[in-house]
Amino acid sequence: MKEFIQKLKKETLAYLKSLNWIVLLGIAAFSIVLAIINNVRVEDAKSVDWIGSQEILEKPADIL
Repeated sequence: MKEFIQKLKKETLAYLKSLNWIVLLGIAAFSIVLAIINNVRVEDAKSVDWIGSQEILEKPADIL
């Protein structure tokens, strides 16, 4: 079992080293840029607040 775990770690590490990290990071950065552009493009009702928290809504009078 110990040999299997070592082999699995070795194969996983080899797989991670084989990935083209520059391309993966570029795709991630491009996705973030597209998300920001899309948020600016849509109307305010559908826009996302990037910084801050969600507004707290008032409770209806009949619940209080």
